[in-house]
Amino acid sequence: MRPRSREGWESDVRGGPALQTADPTQQRPRWPLAGREAELEQIRAALTSGRGVVLTGERGTGRSALLAAALDRAGDHTALLPSCTLGYLKRLPVTAGNMIGIDDADQLDPDVAAHLHQLVRAERNRVVATVCEDVWAPEGICRLWLDGLAERIEVRPFNHSQIAEVLRARLGAEVDDAAVSGMGMLTAGNAMLLRELTEHAVVEGSLHYTDGVWRWSGLSCADGRLTAVVRMRLGRLTADETELVELVALAGTLCLDAVPGLVDAAESLNRRGVLAVDEASGGVHVRLTVPLCAEVVAAAMPELTARRLRAQLAAAGQLDAGTVTTATSRAPARRPPRANPPLPCASGPHNLTAREREVAEYAAADLTSREIAELLVVSVRTVENHLQRAYGKLGITRRADLAAALAAAGRGGSAGLPRSRNTAS
Repeated sequence: MRPRSREGWESDVRGGPALQTADPTQQRPRWPLAGREAELEQIRAALTSGRGVVLTGERGTGRSALLAAALDRAGDHTALLPSCTLGYLKRLPVTAGNMIGIDDADQLDPDVAAHLHQLVRAERNRVVATVCEDVWAPEGICRLWLDGLAERIEVRPFNHSQIAEVLRARLGAEVDDAAVSGMGMLTAGNAMLLRELTEHAVVEGSLHYTDGVWRWSGLSCADGRLTAVVRMRLGRLTADETELVELVALAGTLCLDAVPGLVDAAESLNRRGVLAVDEASGGVHVRLTVPLCAEVVAAAMPELTARRLRAQLAAAGQLDAGTVTTATSRAPARRPPRANPPLPCASGPHNLTAREREVAEYAAADLTSREIAELLVVSVRTVENHLQRAYGKLGITRRADLAAALAAAGRGGSAGLPRSRNTAS
């Protein structure tokens, strides 16, 4: 099997052209749908029996890829956006027995979901949809599997063998078992994080092909895209929450008695599932639960910030004082990090609105419109509208020119973990 070189990274695993998009500057490598044979067989069986499918799972497990594969194999279907209105759905010429596909069905308006449920019952249509397991889903969607109209299939994170299969299919050669274990541990088998970590590792050279095997030397730095993806998983953070995340990233586990001023931030992060609590004889300790978070935050942290926080941890007895001068214990020989996309202030260059600048910053960091939409909890169309207005104000016509245009307009970048607009000055 021929290995995938860094130069050929943007070509398909079969040697074909890269996945084309409307904007060529948004091209991303096409990842194979490997390691999901069991889920695909469940989908096939459900559709063959005349029922629909609702794919559930945590964010980034690959539900959308399975949905696309199911709809491709089904042939003719009607695709709905989660932002569709009740009037649009009622006017839609859906014939009896037709298949309806909808990604992020948990974002449907409750009335739209209820009408969709009635449509499936009355017209015997089949629905193939995805919902995120950690958010509320409308009753109409839940009733699909509760009433036996659809099979509920949970899409779990990859296990060790699935990670090895996916990496082998994407890279075109065998992958060292230590690399599979290391990348699996950092990403917790999350398909999206595994993809982003792999792409980042190939570009930075930490994932390299030697003696017929791909080997990984570990995460040594974090670019804007990788940091932004982790930031997307964390959600918006206040100044105190950001400080606490950075401290826990460096310490691994942190006793809350050492940071009494951040107890409220810890409670908020624990409520949102970002921090887990471990009871110990020495007090209440917290640790990060978001995969890859500690490694990316530590690797992207500015040197002086890392020194200050490590000194603070050492003074509180949470870190060995002998390591205070090291930037991060996980990456002592890291490269200087690239600037990460800061969240916007109230106004931006060339009279960009706060939202236009926010979207432009993330687009300049190489996030796709869909990823920005998920991060900001808006539709893809809204993201594109903000980008078009930003293009006009900046005097450009392509996404590829955003970074230079923002820099020329005097953008103030901030390295490290992006702060939310709620950050106190």
